[in-house]
Amino acid sequence: MEYYDEQFKGLKLAGERLESIKFYDCTFTDCDFSEAEWDGVKFSGCSFMHCDLNMIKVADCQLKQVSFTQCRLVGIDWTEADWPRIKSPKLLAFEDCILNHSTFIGVALPQCVIKQCMAKDVDFRQADLTQADLRETDFSESVFGDTNLTSANFSKASHYQIDPSRNAIKNAIFTLPEAIALLYSMEIQLEE
Repeated sequence: MEYYDEQFKGLKLAGERLESIKFYDCTFTDCDFSEAEWDGVKFSGCSFMHCDLNMIKVADCQLKQVSFTQCRLVGIDWTEADWPRIKSPKLLAFEDCILNHSTFIGVALPQCVIKQCMAKDVDFRQADLTQADLRETDFSESVFGDTNLTSANFSKASHYQIDPSRNAIKNAIFTLPEAIALLYSMEIQLEE
Protein backbone atom coordinates (compact mmCIF):
# COMPACT_ATOMS: atom_id res chain seq x y z
CA MET A 1 0.00 0.00 0.00
CA GLU A 2 1.38 3.41 -0.95
CA TYR A 3 0.12 6.93 -0.29
CA TYR A 4 1.27 10.12 -2.04
CA ASP A 5 0.55 13.72 -0.96
CA GLU A 6 -2.30 12.62 1.31
CA GLN A 7 -3.53 14.59 4.33
CA PHE A 8 -4.62 12.53 7.32
CA LYS A 9 -6.50 14.26 10.15
CA GLY A 10 -7.73 12.87 13.44
CA LEU A 11 -6.70 9.25 12.82
CA LYS A 12 -7.18 7.04 15.90
CA LEU A 13 -4.70 4.19 15.51
CA ALA A 14 -3.52 3.78 19.11
CA GLY A 15 -2.10 0.29 19.64
CA GLU A 16 -2.65 -0.64 15.97
CA ARG A 17 -0.11 -2.40 13.78
CA LEU A 18 0.87 -0.78 10.47
CA GLU A 19 2.92 -3.03 8.25
CA SER A 20 4.83 -2.42 5.01
CA ILE A 21 2.96 0.78 4.12
CA LYS A 22 4.74 3.59 2.27
CA PHE A 23 3.91 7.27 2.76
CA TYR A 24 5.40 9.94 0.50
CA ASP A 25 4.95 13.66 1.23
CA CYS A 26 1.96 13.02 3.49
CA THR A 27 0.74 15.18 6.39
CA PHE A 28 -0.63 13.79 9.65
CA THR A 29 -2.51 16.23 11.91
CA ASP A 30 -4.06 15.54 15.34
CA CYS A 31 -3.53 11.79 14.97
CA ASP A 32 -3.17 9.24 17.78
CA PHE A 33 -0.57 6.56 17.07
CA SER A 34 0.32 5.91 20.75
CA GLU A 35 1.70 2.42 21.33
CA ALA A 36 1.26 1.58 17.63
CA GLU A 37 3.67 -0.73 15.82
CA TRP A 38 5.17 0.60 12.60
CA ASP A 39 6.71 -2.56 11.18
CA GLY A 40 8.58 -1.93 7.93
CA VAL A 41 6.65 1.30 7.30
CA LYS A 42 8.34 3.97 5.18
CA PHE A 43 7.86 7.73 5.63
CA SER A 44 9.53 10.05 3.14
CA GLY A 45 9.01 13.82 3.20
CA CYS A 46 6.15 13.46 5.70
CA SER A 47 5.01 15.87 8.44
CA PHE A 48 3.37 15.11 11.78
CA MET A 49 1.64 17.96 13.62
CA HIS A 50 -0.03 17.77 17.04
CA CYS A 51 0.20 13.97 17.05
CA ASP A 52 0.50 11.50 19.92
CA LEU A 53 3.26 9.02 19.10
CA ASN A 54 4.09 7.92 22.64
CA MET A 55 5.65 4.46 22.91
CA ILE A 56 5.43 3.67 19.19
CA LYS A 57 7.54 0.76 17.92
CA VAL A 58 9.56 1.59 14.81
CA ALA A 59 10.95 -1.85 13.88
CA ASP A 60 12.51 -1.68 10.42
CA CYS A 61 10.74 1.65 9.83
CA GLN A 62 12.38 3.97 7.27
CA LEU A 63 12.32 7.70 7.97
CA LYS A 64 13.66 10.23 5.51
CA GLN A 65 13.14 13.99 5.85
CA VAL A 66 10.32 13.51 8.35
CA SER A 67 9.27 16.43 10.58
CA PHE A 68 7.40 16.40 13.88
CA THR A 69 5.86 19.61 15.23
CA GLN A 70 4.23 19.85 18.66
CA CYS A 71 4.10 16.07 18.95
CA ARG A 72 4.50 13.72 21.92
CA LEU A 73 7.17 11.08 21.21
CA VAL A 74 7.89 9.61 24.66
CA GLY A 75 9.64 6.28 25.20
CA ILE A 76 10.68 5.50 21.63
CA ASP A 77 13.67 3.29 20.78
CA TRP A 78 14.78 4.93 17.54
CA THR A 79 17.61 2.40 17.17
CA GLU A 80 15.08 -0.18 15.92
CA ALA A 81 14.39 1.81 12.75
CA ASP A 82 16.02 0.92 9.45
CA TRP A 83 18.57 3.74 9.06
CA PRO A 84 20.47 4.29 5.80
CA ARG A 85 23.92 2.72 5.64
CA ILE A 86 25.27 5.93 4.11
CA LYS A 87 24.89 9.00 6.30
CA SER A 88 22.06 11.15 5.05
CA PRO A 89 21.48 14.70 6.29
CA LYS A 90 18.22 16.04 7.70
CA LEU A 91 16.50 12.70 8.24
CA LEU A 92 14.46 13.94 11.22
CA ALA A 93 13.25 17.29 12.54
CA PHE A 94 11.54 17.77 15.90
CA GLU A 95 10.18 21.21 16.84
CA ASP A 96 8.39 21.97 20.09
CA CYS A 97 8.06 18.23 20.83
CA ILE A 98 8.33 16.03 23.91
CA LEU A 99 11.00 13.32 23.35
CA ASN A 100 11.47 12.14 26.93
CA HIS A 101 12.78 8.65 27.81
CA SER A 102 13.85 7.80 24.25
CA THR A 103 17.04 6.38 22.79
CA PHE A 104 19.11 7.32 19.76
CA ILE A 105 22.17 5.18 20.63
CA GLY A 106 24.47 4.98 17.59
CA VAL A 107 21.98 6.59 15.20
CA ALA A 108 23.50 8.84 12.51
CA LEU A 109 21.40 12.02 12.33
CA PRO A 110 23.65 14.69 10.80
CA GLN A 111 21.92 18.06 10.44
CA CYS A 112 18.86 16.87 12.34
CA VAL A 113 16.69 19.35 14.22
CA ILE A 114 15.71 18.99 17.88
CA LYS A 115 14.57 22.54 18.51
CA GLN A 116 12.56 23.94 21.44
CA CYS A 117 11.93 20.41 22.68
CA MET A 118 11.79 18.65 26.02
CA ALA A 119 14.36 15.86 25.73
CA LYS A 120 14.53 14.56 29.30
CA ASP A 121 16.37 11.29 29.91
CA VAL A 122 17.22 10.73 26.24
CA ASP A 123 20.21 8.53 25.36
CA PHE A 124 22.38 10.04 22.62
CA ARG A 125 25.47 7.87 23.22
CA GLN A 126 27.50 7.16 20.07
CA ALA A 127 25.01 9.11 17.94
CA ASP A 128 26.14 11.38 15.12
CA LEU A 129 24.57 14.80 15.61
CA THR A 130 27.00 16.69 13.38
CA GLN A 131 25.66 20.16 12.54
CA ALA A 132 22.45 19.40 14.44
CA ASP A 133 20.14 22.27 15.41
CA LEU A 134 19.57 21.66 19.13
CA ARG A 135 18.59 25.19 20.09
CA GLU A 136 16.38 25.95 23.08
CA THR A 137 15.96 22.29 24.05
CA ASP A 138 15.92 21.03 27.63
CA PHE A 139 18.28 18.05 27.89
CA SER A 140 17.70 17.25 31.61
CA GLU A 141 19.17 13.85 32.54
CA SER A 142 20.07 13.09 28.91
CA VAL A 143 23.23 11.13 28.19
CA PHE A 144 25.98 12.10 25.74
CA GLY A 145 28.98 9.75 25.41
CA ASP A 146 31.16 9.27 22.33
CA THR A 147 28.60 11.48 20.60
CA ASN A 148 29.62 13.47 17.53
CA LEU A 149 28.41 17.01 18.23
CA THR A 150 30.76 18.69 15.75
CA SER A 151 29.30 22.06 14.72
CA ALA A 152 26.06 21.34 16.60
CA ASN A 153 24.12 24.40 17.76
CA PHE A 154 23.19 24.33 21.46
CA SER A 155 22.22 28.03 21.61
CA LYS A 156 19.90 28.61 24.58
CA ALA A 157 19.70 24.83 25.20
CA SER A 158 19.62 23.90 28.87
CA HIS A 159 20.47 21.22 31.43
CA TYR A 160 22.89 19.29 29.21
CA GLN A 161 25.83 17.44 30.74
CA ILE A 162 28.47 16.94 28.10
CA ASP A 163 32.02 15.81 28.86
CA PRO A 164 34.24 17.53 26.24
CA SER A 165 36.84 14.76 26.64
CA ARG A 166 34.32 12.03 25.73
CA ASN A 167 32.41 13.79 22.94
CA ALA A 168 33.39 15.55 19.70
CA ILE A 169 32.34 19.19 20.21
CA LYS A 170 34.64 21.04 17.78
CA ASN A 171 32.96 24.18 16.43
CA ALA A 172 29.79 23.48 18.43
CA ILE A 173 27.87 26.57 19.55
CA PHE A 174 26.95 27.07 23.22
CA THR A 175 25.58 30.06 25.11
CA LEU A 176 26.23 31.30 28.62
CA PRO A 177 25.45 30.64 31.39
CA GLU A 178 24.63 27.02 30.41
CA ALA A 179 28.00 26.53 28.70
CA ILE A 180 29.62 26.50 32.13
CA ALA A 181 28.24 22.95 32.46
CA LEU A 182 31.01 21.87 30.05
CA LEU A 183 33.55 22.56 32.82
CA TYR A 184 31.98 20.28 35.45
CA SER A 185 33.64 17.14 34.09
CA MET A 186 37.12 18.74 34.14
CA GLU A 187 37.68 18.40 37.89
CA ILE A 188 38.58 22.06 38.28
CA GLN A 189 37.52 24.67 40.80
CA LEU A 190 35.63 27.74 39.68
CA GLU A 191 35.72 30.94 41.73
CA GLU A 192 33.76 34.14 41.30
